[in-house]
Amino acid sequence: MKHVLLILVLLAVTSAEAVCQIPDLRPYKTLSQKLKRLQVVCDSLAGKGKISEEKIVARHGLKLTPANDLLNLAKFHFYLGFVYGELGSDSSVYHFEKSIDYSRKAKNPEAVKNALERVMFTYSSFGKYKEKARLALKELLAIIDTTKSEPGKVDMMATIGNYYGMNGQYEKQMQLLLRGIEIKKRLIASGKIKDREDVVADLMNLGELYVETDQAEVGFKYIQEARKYIVAYPNYIAHYYKDMADVLLILDKPSQARVYYDSLTAMLTPANKSSVHRSNRIASDLAFTEYYLTNNKTDSASIHISRAVEMSQKWPDEYLTPQIDYMRGKVYFARKEFAKALTFLESSEPLARDSDPQMYVSHLQLLAQSYGAAGQWKQAYNTYEKYAPLRDSLYIEASKKSIADAEAHYQNKDKQLQIELKNVQIDDAKKQRIWFISGLALLAFSLALLGVIYRNKKQNAEILDAKNRQMEKLIGELEEANRTKAKLFSIISHDLRSPISQVYQFLKLQQLNPKLLNDTQRAELSERIQTATGSLLETMEDLLLWSKTQMNQFQADVQPTSLLPVVSQCLKLLQLNIEAKKLNIETLISHEMVVQSDPYYLQAIVRNLLQNAIKATEESGVIRVGITGSDENKALSIENSGPVFTQEDYIRILSQKDNTQGLSGLGLRLVDELSEKTGLKIRFENPDGNLTRALVVFG
Repeated sequence: MKHVLLILVLLAVTSAEAVCQIPDLRPYKTLSQKLKRLQVVCDSLAGKGKISEEKIVARHGLKLTPANDLLNLAKFHFYLGFVYGELGSDSSVYHFEKSIDYSRKAKNPEAVKNALERVMFTYSSFGKYKEKARLALKELLAIIDTTKSEPGKVDMMATIGNYYGMNGQYEKQMQLLLRGIEIKKRLIASGKIKDREDVVADLMNLGELYVETDQAEVGFKYIQEARKYIVAYPNYIAHYYKDMADVLLILDKPSQARVYYDSLTAMLTPANKSSVHRSNRIASDLAFTEYYLTNNKTDSASIHISRAVEMSQKWPDEYLTPQIDYMRGKVYFARKEFAKALTFLESSEPLARDSDPQMYVSHLQLLAQSYGAAGQWKQAYNTYEKYAPLRDSLYIEASKKSIADAEAHYQNKDKQLQIELKNVQIDDAKKQRIWFISGLALLAFSLALLGVIYRNKKQNAEILDAKNRQMEKLIGELEEANRTKAKLFSIISHDLRSPISQVYQFLKLQQLNPKLLNDTQRAELSERIQTATGSLLETMEDLLLWSKTQMNQFQADVQPTSLLPVVSQCLKLLQLNIEAKKLNIETLISHEMVVQSDPYYLQAIVRNLLQNAIKATEESGVIRVGITGSDENKALSIENSGPVFTQEDYIRILSQKDNTQGLSGLGLRLVDELSEKTGLKIRFENPDGNLTRALVVFG
């Protein structure tokens, strides 16, 4: 019964404790506010290292979260994954995987990334999850490549770099650190990162990593570079002094290392209570102790280990105390004080066993040697039994690592060669592209230039063609003018010679024999001269009118014209010719007869037709001038007897290119051209066998 009561009391106490660990959620009205409060508490407990309490709160939050609240389910599973990971249980894998699953369903990439980062380390700590660790790493590397936020990239690079370091893949860790440092330096230079000291830790970690991998000179360069970005943060300065002293000791420059050691010591004023500064000074003393032991300077090593012991006694540190004990054991061993050495080597063994395999092997070796030197052979044998397999295992691992490093180095060289080859190919491709683009540009320019030249040539050709057509037209007009001129001179030479000769003979007769002529004969001669002169003037007028018809500016002035005055004027001009042949002229035209025509052109037409009729009529014949046809289609009729002149004869004369047949031919041509310009029609009829009727049709 007492046992039952004890159990019930324990359960009650446990329940009360659990209740007390869950925060009071009554002040929060909505479920969302309560869940948010529980998450804040989980974050706080994780920061304080209160894992058991965080586990209770996270489970309570998971219990309150609805099944459809995917993001909150992901968060509380994440907290539980963290808790079980700290407890060393592989249950953390289950909860991190659930967190990833819910985060994917909630479509929250940030939550997926956070859970993947955690589960990757968890996978790596359990040997059975190696393939899952590889897949998680692969997905995180893909996220880095697709992440647009450069600060986010840097954070992921740091996390994955730590993962590589934990698994001994230092070269990959260095590559990620280098990439992250370059991004941070660029963001600092551009002002996107305001705090210059943001890159200091990365540079120091990279330098320390190079130092640990036996590349002290490279590490020294990065540690020095870190100083450029330290502004005022004392912890960074203290750590910088410690790192510089460490790397200078490795480079066998103790005097220069002493300068940084003294600077670090100067920071430890009575007012400075920083544990970081003390830890760095102790670590630097341990580094000097190791250096002097390696160089068989036991007294100098003793001085520094004494300083480290003195500081650790004033300010104890759980982590540094075992390291100090181990180094004290090494100093006492070097001084052949083996009993004292064993005291400190035995006390520091747990730290060596849990920290680093290489350090533990060295520790076991030194411990076995100390046991042997002290005469404790059984302990020496037992310690050696632990030491030997671990040493062989380390040798095998070192050999594998050397082979892996050599292969990685070879692959890196091969990849570097491939990269360089690709860079050369890219440069060649860029040059070819530049040449190709330049060639295309030159070709385009040439085509454009050819197009311009072709267009200009086409325009010039069109202009020249138009000019040639104008030239051809002018040449044609000039040739026609020349032909007209030749024709005019031919007519003048043929048709004007006779009347001029007649006038000349009359005048010569009057000059040579003036006494042979009486007054009546003299008056008759003068009249004939006058008549001949009038006929000459008429002929010249006809020639001038005809020549005008050959010009482009020749235009008719059609107007109402009284027909009888025109006919009377023509008969008056031809009176001498009519009297010479004793012809009888019958004019049957009323004074009211009016037609539409140019009066001057009509007079030339009528005069030429009358001249032809006078020439064709025999002596004492009759010429009839009258009107025929209706009012709408009336015509002037000139009828004479004598040799007939037909319409075919008229057409034949007009069709001749060159007319040298005398005035009648010129007259008919003039009649045809003047009638065409004034809209009249000329027609010849033969009513009887010896009659010719010339018709001038109006309308």
